[in-house]
Amino acid sequence: MPINNGVYTESKLLESYEVDPFYRAQTAFYFRIMQESAGAHTYHRGVSIPHLQQEGKTWVVTRTHMVISNYALWPDTVTVETYHQEPWKLYFPRVCRLYNSKGEQLFQSLTHWVVMDVKTQRPIKPTSIAERFGAVDRHTHVDPNLGKRVSFNTDDFAHMITYSPIVRYSDCDFNKHVNNVIYFEWMLDSLPFSFRDTHLIAEVDISYLAQTFQNDDISVRTGLTERGILENDSLILFHEVLKTNDLGETQPVCVATTRWYRRN
Repeated sequence: MPINNGVYTESKLLESYEVDPFYRAQTAFYFRIMQESAGAHTYHRGVSIPHLQQEGKTWVVTRTHMVISNYALWPDTVTVETYHQEPWKLYFPRVCRLYNSKGEQLFQSLTHWVVMDVKTQRPIKPTSIAERFGAVDRHTHVDPNLGKRVSFNTDDFAHMITYSPIVRYSDCDFNKHVNNVIYFEWMLDSLPFSFRDTHLIAEVDISYLAQTFQNDDISVRTGLTERGILENDSLILFHEVLKTNDLGETQPVCVATTRWYRRN
């Protein structure tokens, strides 16, 4: 079993479909490997989504903060490590780190997960689930307090970029809702190709507010604090994903900030 002292570790080859036109790992790949390693860890401990669904429960992610040090280059082999920490409030904080073949850290993330009662759609106390993970060495501890949640205030922006994605069948996951990584991909897809060619993400703080399903009407807004900011060497962007119901009422389902820098 690839678990040592409570830490799950796995290595994989960076595939060509996981990189951008410059042979660097796509940022969404980092989110996917973070999610997949968490799923594998919970599976080995008998508390994955399929396991919990038999108990009328499931995992739901509420927030992720990721700091990116560098981007893996194709065709490198990367190694991911992930572990849970003791419950904090109603959350299961999960740490994830990725390393390249030289042992250099590529990113570190902290994610807040909750165990949800499927019937009531309310979080449950995490104590009983935490016991099934076992202990983790305290020297690896990361502060679980991520501070105030990201907000999206339209009055703060000089300009907004809008985008209307279509929910695809492949966007939906075990919980039969749109997977959390797809929200992040929608935010990136809203940005001009010219900007994506010249800039990379250094940090992401993303909060998930509500579920989205296959027939939902989705819109994405990216707020720019000043016109022309996409030409800056470093910048912060603000993002919001909304869904619209049959009455025309909108509901935020996800908000985030991304910090960018110009490629070398």
